[in-house]
Amino acid sequence: MGAIVLTAGCKPMAGKPAPDLPTPSTTITIDPVPSTAPTTTAAPTTTSSSTAAPTTTVQPTATGTVSSPKPQPVPQPAPPGGAVAAGTVPQPGQVGFRGDATKLKIVDGPGNAPAGTRWNTGALRFSGNVTLDGVHVKGGIEYNGGGTLTIRNSIIEGNHFSWAPLLGNSGHIDVRDTTITYKDSQWPGPQWGNGAIHGDATVTVIRCDISGTPDGIQNGPGNSTIEQNYIHGMLRAGAYPNNTHNDGIQNYGGANLSIKYNRIDISADGKAYDGTHQNAAVFIMPDGSSPSKNLQVVGNYLAGGGYILRLGSPMSGTIVTGNRFGTTAGGWGEVLLDNGGISQWANNVSASGAQVPQP
Repeated sequence: MGAIVLTAGCKPMAGKPAPDLPTPSTTITIDPVPSTAPTTTAAPTTTSSSTAAPTTTVQPTATGTVSSPKPQPVPQPAPPGGAVAAGTVPQPGQVGFRGDATKLKIVDGPGNAPAGTRWNTGALRFSGNVTLDGVHVKGGIEYNGGGTLTIRNSIIEGNHFSWAPLLGNSGHIDVRDTTITYKDSQWPGPQWGNGAIHGDATVTVIRCDISGTPDGIQNGPGNSTIEQNYIHGMLRAGAYPNNTHNDGIQNYGGANLSIKYNRIDISADGKAYDGTHQNAAVFIMPDGSSPSKNLQVVGNYLAGGGYILRLGSPMSGTIVTGNRFGTTAGGWGEVLLDNGGISQWANNVSASGAQVPQP
């Protein structure tokens, strides 16, 4: 078995040096492209008393040849299970952007960067109160404002020019029903790699599909809500000791972090830990200057990691209930607790269906 993954080295930090940000005087709202085409009125049709089956009429073309009937589009199946119900763990395909990606507004350079924002070498940068709705950002988003960045029904496709697909150094980020991914051969950030959502902003992340980065979410301050997301397909790269340290969610303390009803699966090839890369599906890493208080880990499906759930110290008031764990193959177990702090532990079930005892 490989060496246990180190606990240090993944903490959010300030992004790359950059010029001063534009600060809009008013709220920026980027409206989505209309989701449906204008309706048309069909011409009246004629009726026939004949009972014969209808036939397809092939019209002659200008060259005297005949054209074949246009093929009809093949109906596409709906995502499995439909929309995810409140208070349940999503199945793959139930969360993230689930509409027609061709209807999204493309943002991929200075020519189509929204007013009040700046495209800076592969990343959209701004501050203030900003709403992005129905956009496909082909690059990173870097937010440094003191207000709120709101994202709805969009796709964010990061690259190595930004430290993360969605980097929040301050303020609050509220992102829902959005797919956040990373498609670049170079790791985002230095050393062990960054999260798809990363930084010291507080966050509300609901019904998002998150993949492609070394970590899913790296959260600095707590005071955040992470619910009904699908976090999967983390980037496993490098060889020990210069390898990614994969976590589904990594937090650095603070109060009132809520992690509920998520599907977090960083396992690979039928193993929780491949001997090098996966650290934990959820890794809480507080310190003396930022203790963890009133953490809630409730109703999740958690898979992958040397230990699937790692709880550091100092910690107090932690609630861990109703979670289901995946396989521990290749790893050491479901839970590692440094030094107490759990106030409620109940109905946490292993892959075999057995109750996981409180550590």
